[in-house]
Amino acid sequence: MIPTVYIVDDDAAQLTLLTAQLEKAGFATAVFSDPREALEEILREPPDMVITDVVMPELSGIELLLAIRKDCPTLPVIVITGSEMGGDAERAFEAGASDFLTKPVSRVQLVTRVRRALEDAPAQELLQRTVERLFDDIVGSHPRIEEVRRFIHHVASVARAPALLLGESGTGKNQVARVLHGASEASRYRFVEVNCATLPGNLMEAELFGYEKGAFTGAGETKKGLVEAAHQGTLFLDEVGTLSPELQAKILTFLESKTFRRLGSTQERSVDLRIVAATNADLEAEVGAGRFREDLFYRLNTAQIVLPALRDIPSDIPELTRHFVGRSAGYFAMPVPELASECLPELMEYAWPGNARELRNAVERALIFFSSADQLWVKPTASMSSAGPSATLGAASRVDNGVMWLPRGLTLEDAERRYIEETLKEVDGSVSRAAEQLGVTRKVLWLRRKKLGLLEDDGGG
Repeated sequence: MIPTVYIVDDDAAQLTLLTAQLEKAGFATAVFSDPREALEEILREPPDMVITDVVMPELSGIELLLAIRKDCPTLPVIVITGSEMGGDAERAFEAGASDFLTKPVSRVQLVTRVRRALEDAPAQELLQRTVERLFDDIVGSHPRIEEVRRFIHHVASVARAPALLLGESGTGKNQVARVLHGASEASRYRFVEVNCATLPGNLMEAELFGYEKGAFTGAGETKKGLVEAAHQGTLFLDEVGTLSPELQAKILTFLESKTFRRLGSTQERSVDLRIVAATNADLEAEVGAGRFREDLFYRLNTAQIVLPALRDIPSDIPELTRHFVGRSAGYFAMPVPELASECLPELMEYAWPGNARELRNAVERALIFFSSADQLWVKPTASMSSAGPSATLGAASRVDNGVMWLPRGLTLEDAERRYIEETLKEVDGSVSRAAEQLGVTRKVLWLRRKKLGLLEDDGGG
């Protein structure tokens, strides 16, 4: 099938020249002197490619490109303008151009660029579908969530642009960092996560920058650091607000130069990567208190967003709950139950101090213990433990008419332990029948029993 190229330019001579060059190379063409007419036709029936001039009356080539990208995100578009128009290339690429050419355009250069853009189009479509699947995990339609999506799109489109993710614990900073990585060109390379709060300061430097053999006691061999592992990809510094002053200084130096030295080495090494930092701390307050370097804060704060707490977007709680029900049911290898609509008002009124993470845990708890009911009833954590742990942990479970009732205040692990115990009692200790009833394999059940300390009596087969 012959590819069709739309050419948009208010210069009749340029239209004639480009048309002749492309048709001689075997392409079908359609020409438009009015960019608005071209846009209408492109949106009605997209061609295989668009070539547009930049300077045109009423609608510039950049404005045309931006309008095309709203409905045709992967359509190849080449922008052409005069060589004296400084800055047009940057603006064109920021708007989503596939390529950029300056006048006068030679036939060889034009045909080569057109063919290359057409060859790259299937890969761009695949990348777009991959990005769309990644965005499925950014759930909700609240304006604050739409703001998060726009933030990811903007930052991901600029190579190596740093990002700072702020927000309470459980608001999804890790998830946003991963989607940002997956939506960028860096997705071909590694996403390396560093939790700055979990490693002591004396180990953090070695983990980040690596070390040479013999650099310190126990350094029996040379080891690359996480910074090197993230080369050309994304380095995610979670809980960056917990870094020691010494490490803050070293990371600032690294961010400024993109160079570092392994411990015990004098050789400067360089990497090319994106830094994404996250914290639930108020970094501005930490700067004011002298606990966080002001210069590091400004270096990380190039692109910042505050992720909303769940209590601030209650209208999204039903959708997010259903999302967690579907995802968790798949993880537990069980049918996806229908969520009881009667439980939603209570979920929307609850403050959710643990945010989306707490809601996900509430869903998982409900799936483990109440999925056999006609509808799944999810309750806030506070409702499940309002009587207080001390009053309920020793209470007994009971089974009435095939429904197992558990006391309030149990941890998820305690509740799972009791549920497995009751299931084994019901099938006279048969592991095979219990596994079948629980919807898991014998091996999975054995592993769960081992973790929960239930293997003293292995029961019948």
